[in-house]
Amino acid sequence: MAYTYLDITNEVIARFNEVPLTSSNFTAARGFQIQCKNAVNDAIDFINTSEFSWPFNHDTQTDTLTAGTTRYSIPTTAKHVDYDTFRLVKDDSLGVAGGNLSIIDYKDYLNNYITQEDQTDVGSAPRNVFRTPDNNYGLYPYPNKAYSLKYEYYSYTTVMSAASDVPVIPEQYRAVIVDGATAYGYQYRGESQQFQLNFQRFEAGIKNMRSLLANRVDYIRSSMITRSSKSTSAFG
Repeated sequence: MAYTYLDITNEVIARFNEVPLTSSNFTAARGFQIQCKNAVNDAIDFINTSEFSWPFNHDTQTDTLTAGTTRYSIPTTAKHVDYDTFRLVKDDSLGVAGGNLSIIDYKDYLNNYITQEDQTDVGSAPRNVFRTPDNNYGLYPYPNKAYSLKYEYYSYTTVMSAASDVPVIPEQYRAVIVDGATAYGYQYRGESQQFQLNFQRFEAGIKNMRSLLANRVDYIRSSMITRSSKSTSAFG
């Protein structure tokens, strides 16, 4: 079975025993068909906003830094930036060995390092990264060469519009999308009881997705302190 915006919408339409759409009349949908199209996007949006670290929303950004520039913008699609992943890319021609940057608090930057933005001769390979109040990032020291910087983030998804658009959510979870869209369909119709029943099923599907995709523990580090078996007394 194909996995497109058209296919998912028609699965929702079928649950309401309405006339299905085709690729030729998809953009000319009418009445409840339009509501089913909207419901699919609403369901996908709800899934995406229910967990910021879905692996299917993970992306990597590479920025070419500008000499003398401290502050940089994150991608407009970025929902959450993982500041622990900021690293310079090794480049022998620029004399940089690469490696991770240390995170500093913005207030610490203001108190200790912001004067660099008034100077023109203190740049070098950045060692620190900070998040700015406008949710972008800055570097200390600012770069003196066009270094490459990489970091990872989780992105917002784009609303589907064309019949052939494919959901970013993996196909094995298509039933979760359909359950959510069906719930919204009942909500549009004012059928509150059916909405509640289907929305509970939708939330259960998201919970299952979260347990499989997001709630992962890669390893467990022991915090046990090994003590000598021989006890000593304070009194000898």
